[in-house]
This record gives sequence, structure tokens and C-alpha cells, in this order.
Amino acid sequence: MAKSNDDGDLLRALDQAKTGKFHVKTIFTAGMGFFSDAYDLFVTSTAIPIIVAVFGITNSNNIFGTSSIGPLGAASVETGMIGAMALFGAFVGAIVFGRIADLKGRRYIYGLEMTILLVFAIVSAFSINIPMLMISRFILGIGVGGDYPVSSTIMSEYSSVRNRGKMVLSVFSMQGFGLLFGSLIGLVSIHFLPLDYAWRVMLGFGAVPAASVIYLRRRIKESPRYSIEMGDRAGAAAAVQAATGKKVSVTADRVKARKMSPSQFMRNYWVILLGTAGSWFLFDMAFYGTSINSGQILSEIGYGAVAGNLKATIFNIAVGNALLAGVFAVPGYWLAVGLVDRVGRKKLQWIGFTAMAIVYFIFALKFTTISRDLMLFVALYGLSYLFGNMGPNSTTFLIPTELFPTEFRTTGHGISASSGKLGAGIFTFMIPVIEALYGLPTVLGALTLIAITGTVLTLLTIKETKNRSLEETSLAIKPPSSSLNPGSKL
Repeated sequence: MAKSNDDGDLLRALDQAKTGKFHVKTIFTAGMGFFSDAYDLFVTSTAIPIIVAVFGITNSNNIFGTSSIGPLGAASVETGMIGAMALFGAFVGAIVFGRIADLKGRRYIYGLEMTILLVFAIVSAFSINIPMLMISRFILGIGVGGDYPVSSTIMSEYSSVRNRGKMVLSVFSMQGFGLLFGSLIGLVSIHFLPLDYAWRVMLGFGAVPAASVIYLRRRIKESPRYSIEMGDRAGAAAAVQAATGKKVSVTADRVKARKMSPSQFMRNYWVILLGTAGSWFLFDMAFYGTSINSGQILSEIGYGAVAGNLKATIFNIAVGNALLAGVFAVPGYWLAVGLVDRVGRKKLQWIGFTAMAIVYFIFALKFTTISRDLMLFVALYGLSYLFGNMGPNSTTFLIPTELFPTEFRTTGHGISASSGKLGAGIFTFMIPVIEALYGLPTVLGALTLIAITGTVLTLLTIKETKNRSLEETSLAIKPPSSSLNPGSKL
């Protein structure tokens, strides 16, 4: 169904709005969720070595009651599972919350995901055994995953055309500060507390940033674009006025627009979905696999090791994680914010994947030489963070909010985000296993192939969306006929 003049006036008011207090508040409200998400996911890179030590996880003492599982050491499998459980939970959360937000509304569930995260961050901190820790981290991950499609879509649907990329990535870039803050909390906890308390403080502190935005999320108005799609023109007008300060007069509410069925959506958007979900899957395999296991990777090259002093060794690894986050990861996010509306989404994504492939290939080819030079190792390893965050880590989050129609926007984003978290969970689990079986150079060779595949997939399936309205990029404005062929217009 074509948009009415009233709908067009409302959408133009959003698309042409200047950045104001409402947008800044929304960036904070959504962004603190990603601060919390990143904190909870990445603090485990510092906490896992402590958990392994405190619970005495070895091949002779583990939850499986056996020294090996096939060719794998039981300790490596258990360690990988601890790191991956939140990511597998995020896989579930992104799909479930993404679909609900399209069926019931963005505001309907906004804040619930942070409540889940808050509660189970605390529960995980009081875990009395490894199974309890794994279960609580999995449920926490459901909250983390649920935040991805809802926060990104709310910010995208409220943003202007000119600054949409910058606004959405300002939300996502809070992930960098969460990653850094997790490393700093780890440093303080390890320095001042016994190890059995230190990891509990690290995990439990994730509840604090989550608590700061639950109230604000429950107070936010429904997205105007979703309200228009549902026929609530008056609600959309009120939300537009709150966002822009401009009052748009509208006539009576119209009948709801005719929706696509899920089968129509998949039939007409499967190539786009392959691109958004596939590139996110590939990127998160590399990014989360190396980030969450960075402590183990640093240990592999002997960084920070203090013979006979576990606490000093773990503290030094936490310093290394903090330096990687502060010097490379955080700047990468904000480079993306500055470049995305000028350079474009597609270009940033394939450049980032290609740069990562080059760095991983150098590592795999010259690992022995590089591992003997600590500064060179950290610099190259950090560059993979920098280019990853500047490119595909940011763009895979943004692009799904722009390429899918309003009635399937959070669904498409949720599927894409869940694919990413599935890839992240698989490779976070597999890195300790592959490293134990074949060594770190093999891990880096696999990462090279993953990044190259990401470049190819981006070039073949992703369409540029900068400086275009959501209605144009997602083909939500359709002719009266049933033609929904995205390939012909993007």
C-alpha cells in the first residue's frame, strides 16, 4: 500500500531533522546497552584464566569426568564452553527478540533484554560450580542478543538520512568503551582481591551499566515508522514531534498496511539476508574468537608470564587486554563513526575484511619470527582489531537496519545478528581446541580464509545505502502490484 501524504510528511520530518537532544538521549539509552553487552561478553577474556585456576579445571578434573573427548583434552573443551555460552545465548536472543519487535513493536520489549542481562550477570557472579556458571551465562546471552536488533532499529528509524550511519554507529561504538572498561575492572579486581572474588566482581559488575538504562528504555516512544506501518498515525506524529520538535498535522489513522508473509520475505530478500547474515557470521568468528581468547593467545607467546605467580601472570595479561582495547579497538569504532556516512558502508566493510586477512596471513606465514618480538606481535594483533572495528564489526551492525522493510526490519537484523553470534560461539569454542591440536599458526591461517571469504561475500551481496532514506534502501515503497524484487532496484 502506498504511503499517504501524511505519512510522507512524517517521514520527511524524520529524514531531514537536525541532531538534537532527543537523538543524544536515544544514543545514550541504546548505547549503554551495548556498553553492557560488550562488558559482559569480553570481560571473560580476563576472567576465564582465573575461573580455570579457581575451579581447578584440568584434564583430570572437569565436568565431563574424563581426560579427553575424542582427540580433544577435556579441559580445553570445558574452557571453550565457558567462553562461548553467552554467545550461544545471544544467538537465541537475537532471533527471538528480533521477531517479537516486528510483531508487537520495538517499545513492547525494550528494556526486557537489559533486565535479563542485569539479573543473570549477578547470578553468574554467585555461581557455585561450572554448570551453574554456564547456564547463567547462556541466559545472560539471551539478553545480550535481544539488544542487537531492537536498539539498532530504534536508532535507525529515528535518525535523519544524512547522519543515520553516524548515529547508529555512535550507539554501537559504546561497545568499545565496554570492552575497555571490562579490562580495567579486571585489573582492579585482580590487584585488590583474592582470585576467587576477583572473577565474581568482574562478572557481577556487568549489572551496573545495564541498570542505568532500563527505566529510560521503558519510557521511549514507539518508532514512528513502526507506528505508521501499524496504522497509528497519531502515535507516529507524537513521536516525530518528540524527536524533531516539529508538529506535523495528520488526519485520521489509516488502515494497517498489507504485510508480507514470512515466506514472501525470505523469497524476495534471501540474497540480502545471505549477505548481512553471512558477513556477520564470518566477522564474529574472527573477532570474538580472538577477543575472548586474547588472554590465551597472549599466554601462548609468553606475554606477562611470571613463573610460580599465577596472579601476577593474569594481571599482566589483563594489562595487555586493556592496551589492545584502548589503543586499537576503541579508535577503530570511532573511525567508523566518522567515515561511514562519507565513505559508505560497503566500502568500509570490504576494506576492513581485506586488511584483517592481510594481517592474519602475515601472522600465519611468519608466526615464529613475530612471536619473538612482543611489540611487533601486539602491533599486528592490534591492527586486526583496528580494521575490524572500523569496518565489518560496525557495518554488519548498521546495514541490516537499512536493507530490510519496516515490517521485517528487526527480524532481518535479528537473523543476521544471531548468525554472527553463532559464528562467534563456534570459533570462541574452537580456538582453544584448534590451538591445542595444531598450534596458533593454524588458527591464524583459518582466520585468513574467513576474512577473505568475508570480502568476497560483501562485494557480491551488499548494496550501498548511504544518503538514502530507509524507505528507498529497503524498498518499503512498493508499487500496487505484488512485485517485491530487491535485486532490480538496489
